[in-house]
Amino acid sequence: MLDFITAKGKGLTLANTYANAKNENVVLRYTNVSEAEFEEYYHSLSCDFTVYDEKTVVGNRFATLLTDTNELHICFYPAISEMRVIYGTRGWLPPKTAPANVGNEPLTVTQMGLIVNSGESIVVTLSDGSFLLIDGGKEANDDHQDRKNLFHFLWEHKPAHHEKPKIAAWLISHAHTDHINLCQEFLKEYGDRVELELFGYNFPDFETGIITASEGSKELHWQITTKELLDARFPNTTRYTMHTGQSLLLPGCEVEILLTWEDFWPQEMPSANHSSFIIRLKFDTGKTVMLPCDAWKPATAVAVAVWGDYLKSDVLQVVHHGLSGGNIAFYEKVMPEVLLWPTPEIRFVSPEPYINEEGSKKAVARQFEPSRWLIEHFDRHYHHGKTVTLDMRDLSELQ
Repeated sequence: MLDFITAKGKGLTLANTYANAKNENVVLRYTNVSEAEFEEYYHSLSCDFTVYDEKTVVGNRFATLLTDTNELHICFYPAISEMRVIYGTRGWLPPKTAPANVGNEPLTVTQMGLIVNSGESIVVTLSDGSFLLIDGGKEANDDHQDRKNLFHFLWEHKPAHHEKPKIAAWLISHAHTDHINLCQEFLKEYGDRVELELFGYNFPDFETGIITASEGSKELHWQITTKELLDARFPNTTRYTMHTGQSLLLPGCEVEILLTWEDFWPQEMPSANHSSFIIRLKFDTGKTVMLPCDAWKPATAVAVAVWGDYLKSDVLQVVHHGLSGGNIAFYEKVMPEVLLWPTPEIRFVSPEPYINEEGSKKAVARQFEPSRWLIEHFDRHYHHGKTVTLDMRDLSELQ
């Protein structure tokens, strides 16, 4: 079937092919593609597949096509004249319509305070009282206080009629310790005390050596243990491989997938940060939250080229903890009112690098020009030295 798909692209420039055994799919990158060539290619495939979904967003074209056993995703970006085609085993696909019973609970976004220095932990309260979680942080302290705090937060903020906290979706941006470790340890300890309905991520196959730095073996560890944990403890939880152009429709909130590593590849990935997704939350209130997580400078540059002014959002989670990784061009497109810094207080307020208790020299946000630019141009900043919850009606801070 893959030969059939590539044959349909005869005359197009197939520049790169990547086989991802872990995701049971293959990614194809076509370059120098015109709008007319995309239309011809898409039409030729839609004659042989069932079209599940198609959309156009600021000129970018996205389509999902199906057979009984396989799925095909097409992403066409006219601004860079590139097309990505992902073909593989059929998996779960997000419904095209919003949930019928959305409830009337207040929509909020919380940046969890973390005791451990490094990490990112975002909790969204949805309108039916369930939760959307993004990443989680790093579990390194002996008393596991961060995972306890997360569980207590979910328990205290669930509706009374929910027997236990319901996690509508837990999404992982990339396979770095400070984003996935707490998630795994939380699910091991509290998995039987929450409902986990959906677990979503999209990693490259780290066994292929796609991460060029030596740390690649660490990401392979997280890739393997994530699958093992879900297989063993959550066999009935829906698993979702996220692709750009898709939307996950949750009660009162749409999760837009704006970039995955599939859009960034085949640029070099020295770190798993380069494989981070970029998503945006769009609430029924009209408010938006941009979450680039740890997407590195070249990845955010792709986002700027592809999405442009569409990136504008009310709230921004600062890239890579406010350290190296962000860029001003991306921030200028987002132009937020509120900024969430997934970094401890000292790394946000300190004017220069400091020595921590272990004697290590630690970088700080103000070392980096993009972070200084954000501090100089915007007034509302929150670091993860404390937990902060924003009301998605008016962006006010809830006490």
